[in-house]
Amino acid sequence: MSMLRFLVFLVFSQWAMAASASGPVQDMQILRQHGNTWLEQQAAQAWPGIQARPQIGAIDERLRLVACRDFEFSLAAGAQLGTAGSIKAQCKAPVRWSLYISFQIDLSGPALVARRDLPARSILDTGDVETRTIDYEQAPSAYLSDIRAVVGARSDRWIPAGQPLLSDSLSRPPAINAGQRVRIIVRGTGFSINQEGKALNSAAAGEPVRVRIDARRIVHGIAQDDGSALVQP
Repeated sequence: MSMLRFLVFLVFSQWAMAASASGPVQDMQILRQHGNTWLEQQAAQAWPGIQARPQIGAIDERLRLVACRDFEFSLAAGAQLGTAGSIKAQCKAPVRWSLYISFQIDLSGPALVARRDLPARSILDTGDVETRTIDYEQAPSAYLSDIRAVVGARSDRWIPAGQPLLSDSLSRPPAINAGQRVRIIVRGTGFSINQEGKALNSAAAGEPVRVRIDARRIVHGIAQDDGSALVQP
């Protein structure tokens, strides 16, 4: 018997002796069920409105761990909840032990999909997309579900009919281009001031823009759909 095999045999033997001496052996199916329940709870908090179907990976049935009555689960150190990874299962009583278990989460939920083929550089409107329930192949944040994020946006590449719209597949054309003359609107309680300046950067509607009024004054505003910059006093 090689030294490595002997050490593995010794470890498993110690686990077996510890289990037999301390009571019943942990049922790995029960451990997996607890892990699945914990992942379902974490997914519900992280992704409201999205259906999560976690699957705990196989656990070596040769592990002879003492049956646990107080479980605690956590993500592996430095890990974030995603579609795959590993969790740490810890037993607090009657005997303390810990085990890392792999998992996979299948996610499905709402997403905007193309109703027809959308050529690259198309400016999108409400009739170009519809909401469907799809199986996510990426993190939920990659999929667009709010129609307001799509209307007026430009497709950066060809999107075939039925394809979900991803956040990195669209961009918004600039409402303001660097160097152009811009109307500045300053609004406060009971007053509104209009002034002109020169845009120092390009910005799509809703994005920040800097506008030079004169040699010494630069204001910061938000680009509007009509090409103006709204400044809060």
